[in-house]
Amino acid sequence: MLKQVEMSQDKIDFLQSLDTEEFMEKEEEDVRRYALQTIKDLIELGAQATPSLLELLKTEFTWSCYFALTIFRETKDPQAIPALIAFLKRETDDSLANEEAMFALQDIGDLSIAPLIEEIEEQFNNKKYNSYLVGGLTGILGPESYEFMVKITKDYIGKPWRYKGWFLIEDFTYNFVKQERTDIIPLLEQVVEMKNLTGSEKEELQETIRAIQDPIGYEKEIEEIEEEILDATTTDA
Repeated sequence: MLKQVEMSQDKIDFLQSLDTEEFMEKEEEDVRRYALQTIKDLIELGAQATPSLLELLKTEFTWSCYFALTIFRETKDPQAIPALIAFLKRETDDSLANEEAMFALQDIGDLSIAPLIEEIEEQFNNKKYNSYLVGGLTGILGPESYEFMVKITKDYIGKPWRYKGWFLIEDFTYNFVKQERTDIIPLLEQVVEMKNLTGSEKEELQETIRAIQDPIGYEKEIEEIEEEILDATTTDA
């Protein structure tokens, strides 16, 4: 056990050695390639490495923090849930790390749901909206997260004044696509008809509805648009 702890600390020290100006100027792909074996070793250590990795989340805009988050996506250790939520609550401008923390909560899955709901409800009561915390919850497939999404959407329809000025309805409902439940469509259609929505909010919601109704066709349409953009970019170049 002691040998494994020492090995873990050696790996952590290596990750922290990346937090220098030399590496901060490099692309993520290049730094990951350099650190790949260390990352694999820490993933293999699993929960034994969690306490040391959690310490890395206390620093922002560092490679060691970012790679600790990517490791949690693989180990899926529920011990990391409170720290991942706390990280996202800080609302750092490090979008790369925020996305990894959000995905880590999604990848941990069901055990993330209750603490996420508790935190999101508290934030909503204080008229605060954190897209990454919301995405962490709504991106988990299952009845608990789905029912919470339905509850909030219904409340938004019934009491829109409560959400005015801080709530992002199009962002909140985005992951209904991932939930793969067509029974939500009538409720989303009610939202689209609300007079308080902006044109862009309506468009985003209509896109969500289309993606739920015909996920294969919608995905194909998006791929075709991306190909057209790529072709146009290539031609211009």
